[in-house]
Amino acid sequence: MSATTIRKRFGLRAAPFAAAPSTAAPSLAITGLKPTAVREPGSGRTWTVVKLETVSGVSGYGEAPATPDPETVVTRLKKIEAQLRGHDALSAVRVDESLKAAGVEAAARAAINTALMDVLGKTTKSSLTETLGGRTREKARAMAVVSGDSLAELNRGIAQAKAAGHLAFSVPLKMPEGPERGRAFYKQVREMMDALRDAAGADTDFVLDCGGQTTPGEGLSIADRLQDFHLLWLDEPAGDLSDQSLAEISARTVTPVGYGRDIVENGRFQDLLRQDAIDVLRPDIAKNGVTTIRKAAALAETYYVAVAPYHRGGPISTAAGIHIAASLPNSFIQEVPFSADPADRRMRSEIAGGWDEKPVEGFFTLPTRPGLGIEVDDSAIAKYAVKA
Repeated sequence: MSATTIRKRFGLRAAPFAAAPSTAAPSLAITGLKPTAVREPGSGRTWTVVKLETVSGVSGYGEAPATPDPETVVTRLKKIEAQLRGHDALSAVRVDESLKAAGVEAAARAAINTALMDVLGKTTKSSLTETLGGRTREKARAMAVVSGDSLAELNRGIAQAKAAGHLAFSVPLKMPEGPERGRAFYKQVREMMDALRDAAGADTDFVLDCGGQTTPGEGLSIADRLQDFHLLWLDEPAGDLSDQSLAEISARTVTPVGYGRDIVENGRFQDLLRQDAIDVLRPDIAKNGVTTIRKAAALAETYYVAVAPYHRGGPISTAAGIHIAASLPNSFIQEVPFSADPADRRMRSEIAGGWDEKPVEGFFTLPTRPGLGIEVDDSAIAKYAVKA
């Protein structure tokens, strides 16, 4: 029976999309891309702000890392502008596929993707959360990434972060000099974590960031020492290993394991998920962008794995991360770099148009304004731009 006969018999009309594809010009053409590397005045941390402009005057913002150096990153991003002009700013996935086919690196594509999603939200007058399918929660859990070379510095940073509303903290593992990792090392790690929690209070949670510095055996020994400490997770307890090696670490400890900050292909995430190698998926916002992380989270959800995007950049990516968290059923927590230097915190707030990245009792309030929900200040970007 033909489709025409079926429609006649049941009184159906022809599908409205049956006509030939439209050849109309893009509805919102991209007209420009302006990258600017910025530097925090205190810590010296740098990242790159990307401003994407459209024919309508609506602009979107994203972030890219500033590695290997700010000048190189800005130069590379400027070269992409010609490839972007004329593309439809409301087709973020299609633009990303085009850039990927052209050999554009993942971090640049991620920044552009976030900026395009910002444009889409502003154009449709929807928050990024709504653009991604709507909220799954009313607030997003927050975690401060605290740095320091000594226990005193970490305690000071944690105290300041707690005063700013944080109740969860990521702290770095301090590796000893030389190749020896005797019992004293593991004892010191436990003592450090106990001291941090004693100072911060029983209502706080911690992640220990190994940063891929440890071997699988060392990571397991640390996990065993901290088993009853109840970390939220042990982050990157080993470098880039085989899936089987990572799976063995996860299988041999009850301490949750987080991994993924250097992965930019969802196929790699899927391999790890199939091997049951991770408990917390950690895609880097600055290397993956909004839509890629959304896809990765969908994969993780089928394996009952939580998602906590890695983030070491500025407030634009923080805002994007909060929206991602709000839209994901399997979101765990969204981290934000925390500086003990008030000048750094003031800079971040200025760039975000006055938004200060402060949670309330450990949770971020969900932005509700269109796009990323923040008014990025171009004059502040120029003020803190890295000078050539």
